[in-house]
Amino acid sequence: MNARAVAAWSAVCMVIVLSTSNPAYKAIVLVAALTALVSAVGLRRMRRLLAGVGFIAVFDVLLNFVSAHLGRTVLFALPDGVPAIGGPYTLEALAFGVSGGMTIAAAVLAAAPFSLLTQPQDVMDALPAALSRTGTAIAASLNLVPSISRSFASVSEAQRLRGWRPRGPRSWAEVLVPVVLTSAESSIQLAESMEARGFASGPRTAFQKPRLARSDWVVVAASAAALGGFIGARAAGWAGDWFAYPSLTLPSLDVRPLAACLLLFAPVVTWRRRG
Repeated sequence: MNARAVAAWSAVCMVIVLSTSNPAYKAIVLVAALTALVSAVGLRRMRRLLAGVGFIAVFDVLLNFVSAHLGRTVLFALPDGVPAIGGPYTLEALAFGVSGGMTIAAAVLAAAPFSLLTQPQDVMDALPAALSRTGTAIAASLNLVPSISRSFASVSEAQRLRGWRPRGPRSWAEVLVPVVLTSAESSIQLAESMEARGFASGPRTAFQKPRLARSDWVVVAASAAALGGFIGARAAGWAGDWFAYPSLTLPSLDVRPLAACLLLFAPVVTWRRRG
């Protein structure tokens, strides 16, 4: 699986989701991203991701429902004297919050293949030569995150064996300080090893350059067609926007932008389950 194909698909998903206010097309992209990930990695590896995405989406829905007292279809109302939450609660505010939650969920799931399906070095190899140093920095940063997590777990366990117990924010300094020092030491060791290997002393070389397989070309072609089709539909006025306020209406759905969004299901066929 080539990281460039993954990047092309993810970018198109995010462009479509962020360029339209129509929840129908957002829902299609969301389902495409979810289905592609499930077919590639399975539900077990996605449990934490789905839990986090669901929490953020629900929070966005509730936040808009509580804070936006707009719309004509009033479900119930709290006294205006209640601070922050007083006022009418409308169906339009709830629908707009659901649309925003779908936007966040689709965007996160569209970017998830970078962490679930590719390795940091794959992302670095996919970058052009002009961005090779940037790619190295990104790869090193991505590798630093799991190492900090492991360090935090080991330091916490060691401190608990010594009798430490969390007793407020200040007590966490006994864990956080060793974790920060360990991470800084690891970063210095990485920098020294990279310098010893001649990093940035010349142009970056590779034993074998990554190439796009047939399945990768299928994903790239489908993504390009989806992007072109949806942008064309937007320009022609076929992919109409949706407005929740002042009165709730059903989103319009046209077969041409719908067909463009359906092309994003191509990874379901080409991406095989890993592990």
